[in-house]
Amino acid sequence: MDFRRIEWIFVVVFVALDIFLGWSMAQNQRVYLSTGTTGGTHQVMRDISDDDIALPQLSTKTSTGAYLASRGNNALEKNYQRVAKSGDQSINVNKGDYATLDATLNSTYALRKHDVAAQLSDWVHNPKNVLYGRKYVYQADLSSNSSYVFAEKVNGNLILDDRGQLILTVHDGQLTGYTQTYVDKLLTMRNDEELISEHDAVTTLYQSNEIVANSRVIWIHKGYTYLLDAKGSTVYIPAWFVGIESKNSKNVSIKKLNAITKAVIKSH
Repeated sequence: MDFRRIEWIFVVVFVALDIFLGWSMAQNQRVYLSTGTTGGTHQVMRDISDDDIALPQLSTKTSTGAYLASRGNNALEKNYQRVAKSGDQSINVNKGDYATLDATLNSTYALRKHDVAAQLSDWVHNPKNVLYGRKYVYQADLSSNSSYVFAEKVNGNLILDDRGQLILTVHDGQLTGYTQTYVDKLLTMRNDEELISEHDAVTTLYQSNEIVANSRVIWIHKGYTYLLDAKGSTVYIPAWFVGIESKNSKNVSIKKLNAITKAVIKSH
């Protein structure tokens, strides 16, 4: 396939995606114009208090972001032998909607009891252990004592999505293996747009019945998440991720909100 044809395919794909995103934003904007202004901010905050929902200090500061797109890549499949040999790992790369690398350490890695996350970060950032490891950033709020989550950062954009993630498995103080996905490059599809604030994200989730009574918001983060696939391209959107804990069960659920359109993102 010659260069001009490849270039033309990219143009067609991105024009189609741009039209779709514009339509989607218009639809969501109409929905939230009708539901998001009821009662005003002060009344919403009173309702949240009446429902016994505890909130952290929420910023009203806004920022900017854009829709981003990536093409499929075979970087993990092509290069996994580098760490399989140097890191003494048994590796399998699974192909699905996106490539997933599953690694088992042939000799487990012993961890000290204190500062486990720091030790794992050092291990991840060693190129002998993990492909592109320096691109991954530890996410404490998404991790547990047995599963340590690292999110990929691409051109300064944090990917909080299964497609750009590294999950390390720890058992009885030993690192036993990990699962990795990887986003190679990201292209900006549209001009930067204003993103809603933390405060707006939480109140919108409450008004959408995504935050129930007798609960507490324990953390909130902003990052990029998957929107859709079209003709070999994957589109990512800036989103707010909100951790909500039930005061009764202590179970934590994660809610997602499109930071541009205010649309609630449902997990599939």
